Amino acid sequence: MIQNETLAAQLSAANEDTLTALANKGLYKRAVKDTEGLTAEYTEADDTIQITVGGEQCVIRVPFEKSTCSCPSRTVCRHILGALLLLKKEVPEGLANPQTEETEASESSKESHDLEPVEESPKKKPLEVVADDALTSEEISEIKSCAKHSLSLLGTLLARGLVRADSSVADALELAAVSAHTAKMADAERKLRALSGRLSDCIDRRASFDIHIFTKSLCSCVSMLADLEQNDVTSKKLGVFRDTYESYPGNLELLPIGHKEVVRGEYQGSVYYFLNLDESVQPRFLIYSDLRPTFYSQDSHKRPTQTIVWSLNTSLTSMMYSKLLLKNAKLSGEKISGSSATEVVFTSKAELNCPQLRKLVITDFRELAESADYNREKLFLIRVNRLDDYGFDKHTQILFMKISDRGGRTVTAEVKYFAENKELVEKIEEICGRIKDTEDVWTMLVSARIKDGVVVLNPIEFYDFIEDMDFHSFSPSTEITTVDPQYAHVLLKLISEVENSVVRCVRSGLSSTTENHATLIEKIKRCGMSGLAELAEQFFASADSYRHNLDKDAEKVLFDASKLMKYIILAENKLGKISALYNMNNK
Repeated sequence: MIQNETLAAQLSAANEDTLTALANKGLYKRAVKDTEGLTAEYTEADDTIQITVGGEQCVIRVPFEKSTCSCPSRTVCRHILGALLLLKKEVPEGLANPQTEETEASESSKESHDLEPVEESPKKKPLEVVADDALTSEEISEIKSCAKHSLSLLGTLLARGLVRADSSVADALELAAVSAHTAKMADAERKLRALSGRLSDCIDRRASFDIHIFTKSLCSCVSMLADLEQNDVTSKKLGVFRDTYESYPGNLELLPIGHKEVVRGEYQGSVYYFLNLDESVQPRFLIYSDLRPTFYSQDSHKRPTQTIVWSLNTSLTSMMYSKLLLKNAKLSGEKISGSSATEVVFTSKAELNCPQLRKLVITDFRELAESADYNREKLFLIRVNRLDDYGFDKHTQILFMKISDRGGRTVTAEVKYFAENKELVEKIEEICGRIKDTEDVWTMLVSARIKDGVVVLNPIEFYDFIEDMDFHSFSPSTEITTVDPQYAHVLLKLISEVENSVVRCVRSGLSSTTENHATLIEKIKRCGMSGLAELAEQFFASADSYRHNLDKDAEKVLFDASKLMKYIILAENKLGKISALYNMNNK
C-alpha cells in the first residue's frame, strides 16, 4: 500500500476524466489496455513514486502533470497514465472511494437521470454536466481566460511563422488543450490538440503535413476562440467531449460492404463499412472504426491487432462475409458504437447483390459533384462504365484511375503509395488490369471529396458481381445547371490566389516581405466578388500595419485571417461543386 498520504489522496481522487485531461482520450484508452491484468511494482522516495511501465521508468509526483518518463515524450504519455492506473489500485482502503454526504447526494441525483454518458470535467466541483443555465460566473471567466490565452499563443505563432516554430510551440498548444479540457471547452480542446499535432508534423518535416489544411485549421480555431472570448458562452459553443451515441430503435441489420487498414499516421487500425438494410433510415452507410493512437508506440509500423467487438467470439474481419443483426446498437451519425451492451444476436450469409445495395449505386457522376463536400470525404457506391486510363505517377507516388460513366463524364480515383500500403497499391493495380478490358461490369465503394474544383475518389472496395438493375436515378439541381461552370472555375482560381497569400503569411510570419496585392484585389472586384475583396483588403492592411508599426497587434491580423478564410471555405464549397461538374465533362 502507498504510504505517502498526499499521493494516495490524489490517486484516490483520480478518475477517467482527470486522467484524460492530462493527455487525451486515445492515450487513456491505450493505457487502460496496456495495464490490464498487471500489478504495480514500485518504490516510494521522498514525495515521489518510482515505477516501471512498458519498459520505461516513470517518476510520479503531485501534480501528476509534473511526472516524468524515460520515453521520448515531452508531455504526459501512456506510460505515466498506466502508472497512475496501477498505483490507484495500491491506495490504502481508508482513502479509497471517499464519500461525503454531499458527494453521495450528488451521485444519487446523477443516477436518477437516464442520460447517455458524457465527458465530465476534471475540476473539483460538484457541477459536472454543462448546461446554459448551469455555468457559473467563475466558469465563464475561466473559459474566457483560456480562450484569450490560446488566442495569444496562436497570435505569436502567426507573428513568427511556421519557419521559426519549434517543439516548444507545439508543447504550448498541447498544454492549452489540457487547459481547455479543464474548462469544459470540448471543441476548443480538439482543435488545439489537432493544431499541436499538425505543427509537430511540420517541425519534424513529415510528408503528411499540409500547410493549407493547417492554415484552415488555425483560422477555424481562432474563429471559435474569438467567439468564446468576445460573446456569450453557451454549452452549445463549448461542444461535448464524447460523441453522443443514441440507441437504435429495434435491431440493426448490417450488410458488410468493405474494410480497410489504416497503416499510416497518428492513428492506426481497422475501419469497417456497412450498409444499413433498413431503407427508411439515414444514413445508409455506417462505419465502425478501431483506431489506436501511435504517438508513443515503439514500433510505428506495427500492424493493427484484430478487432473483436459486439460479443463476437471471433474477429470482425472474419465476419465481413456475414450479415449481422445487432441488438442494443448505438449510433452517432454514421458511426457505430463498440459498446459492450451491443451484441450480435444473429448472423447469415451476406448477399451484396441485393436490391437495397443496387438502389444506391450511382451511374451518373454529376451526382458526385452535387453530393460530395469540399475537402471532406463522403461514401458512395459508383458504377464504372469504363476505365479510360490508369498508371503510377513516380513523381507524386500516386496510383491514379480515370473512370468514366455512361455519359462520358470522367472522375479520378487516387491511392497514395507508402511503404506500409505497398500490397494494397499492387492489388488495386492488378484489379485495374482486369477492369480495363471490361465495360459496365464493375462497381466500387469509394470515399469522395471535391479538391481544387475536381471530384477525387479514394477506392475502398471493388465488386464485379453487382448486377445493374438501373434502380438509381438522378436529376441535377437548378443551381448547378444554371450557373456557368467555366466561370466558377475562374473564380476558384482567384480565391486560391487569396488563400495562398494567407498561407504564405502563416508559413513566413508577419515580418516577412510585403507583397503587392493591388492587382489581385482589382481582379476580384471586376469579377463581382466585393465581399471577398473587402475581407482580403482588410487582412492585407492589418498584416502591413503589423510590419510597419511599433504597436504590433498579431491577434488583429489573426482575426482578419479567420474571417477571410471562413469566406474562402464557403466559396470553395459552393463553386467547387459547379467547377467539378465542368471538369468531369472537359477532360
